[in-house]
Amino acid sequence: MEKIRVLFIQEKKIKNKAKQLLLGDVIESQDPGTYEFDYIGIKENITAKLEQFQPQIIYISMSKKFDLFEMVRKTKERCPQSVLFTLLPDDAKDQQEMTLRLKEAGVYKCYYTTLVVNTLVHDMYVALNME
Repeated sequence: MEKIRVLFIQEKKIKNKAKQLLLGDVIESQDPGTYEFDYIGIKENITAKLEQFQPQIIYISMSKKFDLFEMVRKTKERCPQSVLFTLLPDDAKDQQEMTLRLKEAGVYKCYYTTLVVNTLVHDMYVALNME
């Protein structure tokens, strides 16, 4: 079985993946062998990474250093077949309105820092089997 490719777009590049527990590691422990993970910082060439890795799922962590809506728009333009998830900070203004706007822009589901990994794993599976 081919692994499901998941790309995490975040504010900073992860320098030493071996010394940090990453969300991909936690997901892998819940559902071993199902996913292939990659990570990219916002200052890197995201377009090239999208073309090379061709993720089925893209998980974008919101940051004050970039416009999340613009990132979603560009990502959906380049990878319209990918399912997008976002992580929003708990202090985001008007979370409900932001979530609705992101869904209208093409985000499948928004999470907050109280994310339960089992829920994310389930949602990722369901998102890829929708028709």
